[in-house]
Amino acid sequence: MAKFVLCDGKRVADIIIEESAFAGVKEIGKTVAEDICLVTDKTPRIVSSLADAETEATVVAATVGKSALLTELEGAGLVDLSQVAGKREVFIMKTLEYQGKSVLVIAGSDKRGTIYGMLHLSELCGVSPLVYFGDAYPEKKQVVELEIKENDKGAFVSKEPSVYYRGFFINDEWPAFGNWAYEKFGGVNAKCYRKVFELLLRFKGNYMWPAMWNSNFPEDGPGIENARLADELGVIMGTSHHEPLFRAGNEWQQQYKEYGDDNSWSFLSNEKAITKFWENGVLRNKDFESVITIGMRGEADSKLLPEDATMKDNIEVVKKAILAQDKILKEHISEDFKAVPRMLAIYKEVEDYYYGDETCEGLKDWAELEDAIFLLSDDNHGNLRNLPTEAERNHPGGYGMYYHFDYHGAPISYEWTNCNRLTKTWEQMTTAYEAGVTKMWIVNVGDLKEMEYPLSFFMELAYDYDTWGLNGLNKVKEFAYKWIDQQFGKRLSAEQKADLFKVLEGYTRLNAMRTPETMNERIYHPVHLGEGERILAEARDILATADKLKEELSGEALLTYESVVYYAAAASLNLVIAWILTGMNHELARKGSLYANTYIDEIEKRVAEDKRLVDEFHHIADGKWNHCLSSAHTGFRSWDDREWSYPVVNKVAPLSVAKAMVSFRGQDRYHLGAYWQDMAPIICEDLAVAGNDVAGTVSSRKTLLDIDTRGEIGFEYKITLESDAITCDKESGRVGLEACRDTVVFSLGRNNGVSEVKGRVDISFDNGQKTYVDLLFKLGERNRPYYCINAADFTDNHKANGNGFEVVEFLGREGSAIKAFPPMKSYESGDNAGNKADIPYVTYEFGVDEAGEYDVLFYLMTRNPSVKGGRMKFYVSVGDDKPQTVYSVSDHYYTEWQDADWAQGVLTAGRQVAGSVNLEAGNNTIKVYAGEPGVIIEKLVIKRKNYELPTTYLGPVK
Repeated sequence: MAKFVLCDGKRVADIIIEESAFAGVKEIGKTVAEDICLVTDKTPRIVSSLADAETEATVVAATVGKSALLTELEGAGLVDLSQVAGKREVFIMKTLEYQGKSVLVIAGSDKRGTIYGMLHLSELCGVSPLVYFGDAYPEKKQVVELEIKENDKGAFVSKEPSVYYRGFFINDEWPAFGNWAYEKFGGVNAKCYRKVFELLLRFKGNYMWPAMWNSNFPEDGPGIENARLADELGVIMGTSHHEPLFRAGNEWQQQYKEYGDDNSWSFLSNEKAITKFWENGVLRNKDFESVITIGMRGEADSKLLPEDATMKDNIEVVKKAILAQDKILKEHISEDFKAVPRMLAIYKEVEDYYYGDETCEGLKDWAELEDAIFLLSDDNHGNLRNLPTEAERNHPGGYGMYYHFDYHGAPISYEWTNCNRLTKTWEQMTTAYEAGVTKMWIVNVGDLKEMEYPLSFFMELAYDYDTWGLNGLNKVKEFAYKWIDQQFGKRLSAEQKADLFKVLEGYTRLNAMRTPETMNERIYHPVHLGEGERILAEARDILATADKLKEELSGEALLTYESVVYYAAAASLNLVIAWILTGMNHELARKGSLYANTYIDEIEKRVAEDKRLVDEFHHIADGKWNHCLSSAHTGFRSWDDREWSYPVVNKVAPLSVAKAMVSFRGQDRYHLGAYWQDMAPIICEDLAVAGNDVAGTVSSRKTLLDIDTRGEIGFEYKITLESDAITCDKESGRVGLEACRDTVVFSLGRNNGVSEVKGRVDISFDNGQKTYVDLLFKLGERNRPYYCINAADFTDNHKANGNGFEVVEFLGREGSAIKAFPPMKSYESGDNAGNKADIPYVTYEFGVDEAGEYDVLFYLMTRNPSVKGGRMKFYVSVGDDKPQTVYSVSDHYYTEWQDADWAQGVLTAGRQVAGSVNLEAGNNTIKVYAGEPGVIIEKLVIKRKNYELPTTYLGPVK
């Protein structure tokens, strides 16, 4: 470990950047000097030679082949540049003594390598990549002594990036990002992009798609300044999936009159004008480092030809366009396409053209595209679609992945704030990498602000797959704590870090389970299985922790917390609470209970709180982030925000007569008092001893009885029980207009072997009327209609040649889930698969009360087949019986909004599939075998045939 004193408390080291250095290196030198000043309150001098350096400690930042000083140091045997020479985007850090000075050499193999090395110096000083976008200001230090981890040759050498092109796409940027950029920078211009490019480079990224909803990157700099600045800083620019040959999506309709009178975007009727339009785009941008998007789609992300066009028609027009584009590129850039990075985005309908059909060959087999990058896509909701087969992975151009943290489109948009769990990103992008998708990773980050946390992980995974890829199984928590340390330094205690992780994990889990835009009062059931109450308690607990941190933190730690965590969490959780309360309000209002009205005040306060939180966020840091949370964001009724709404409350007017309502919590049935048409008791089985209960859990069982009023006449109630096998926490009480509900808690008392206990609620109204409700508690052993098993709770995990199922923590809608690894390995099951050593499986042991036919419901994470037309099958058997095949998706499954199965899956983030098995009374064993890639199992529910589970969003919990 070498040490270098950058600042001794009096002076900070000069930085040498020679005149021969790249202009971008000089520009980033200014940024690094500003970073060091943030830490030390001293700005380093930037000089051009060692002779100009006045400080004993000196930093040299240079690029191999562009520096006489590096050549001099190498010639003196002081630095071994062979460790980086010829490598891509790599830097070396080396401490040495030269001409009486202590020198820290940062030498890049190329321009980006040098820039990464310089920004790594900033990180060593404690400057986060989110210093601007996350307001993550570093801690002040009088003395800065850097520790340089050395290899066996006495230097630190960075790794070559794992993914060749790595970056993000600013998209769906209005009203948030766009208005912010205009207010702060006067437009989506070079001043704005200077900050964005800096963020990309701090993340060690190199590739970007610019904002394009209402922006023209090559024109808004002003002029070409955006593209020129990107090239200077080493940012490789691209354009989105429907913007070929450097042309922004808006440009055609704005400029078509320069090429003719026809504004139609048709390569059949307007080929000559469109070709010239493309050619001018190439002439304008050809001198800048870019990956050139090729192909052609319709305007505004639409299909190119009418619906009645054949597959062959569509493919032929795309081929015709690509041939015209290739001709332009050969004429104006290079005849050698290996020197002209081209990318074809396999997005939406282009995927059909990529594969072709029985009538014609697809684009993937066209020789003209041999050197083009095939950019695959997820389903716009973070679930990968088709991946290269093993035979396809040798495609010379390589494969990329277009991933989404944000989407404006069907079935419902999600654009407001972060709804992405790191575990999902890890699981999906490691699958892509293992499938050979290593040439390009680009992620749609929407407005960028609020996406800092998942983007940090995405970029780190793309840069250093060795650490965070498959070797990073269950390292997400480790990354989160690393990220927390990077943003907050030593400003948080260990307890506060744990609280912050709880908030990060908690709010992203709830947002991923159901995005804020898609929340409504019908999501979490207000009654069944206590689901609404359970999620409500979780949301309240996480929000309380978030608020506690906000109260505890101050100064720069508070600002960082507000900027990158608090408002994303608090605003999201506030809406979860509001919608669950609205569901409870509507449920009770439907029954006429006045208790429904008790939710109204909080729901209305939550709506007001949503507006307040958005406004407050827009005022932190002196209004730095004004507009950034201004998107419509909840209660969507269509794919976009056209008909969005806040929760609407129902207010119950009290009846003018004496009316009560009695119900066991969690049950649909309620009783309004003895009546000749309804004299049956309400029944509670919650305290019964179910078969196969775990010893020691019965005594802690409780059940709640709610006693409500529906009318304006109050009443007294009295409870009687025929046996002390049941006890209650109160035997009498009063319910009226003010206190319109009372709740009684029942527990097991002395277990004297009785199988049933009768009880009664006698009600005496203030007007003299009386009524009663009979209660029946069933305590004897009862047959359970279903059994819930967490997928991680297997009793045996059989690996095959070291491969098999692994528990992935924090994956899934609740807790964890299991997945077979390696992620792209496929297994075929046949007879007696349980005896085959080459098929992994997990075993679950459980007991049932009676023999018979049962359904095994598998609660899966929403995923798509990795091959076109695939079904993601896996296998299940009882014991060593012949396994049966279970398919994860239907035989007509299609990853577009027209397919209801897919649409429901992305909205709920999960799906259920079933197998049918015959079980014996008593203990049973079920084996689940690995099958095709993409299957992720969260839990199993075994239920009696023909039994209907209560309707819930998440299903039963263990």
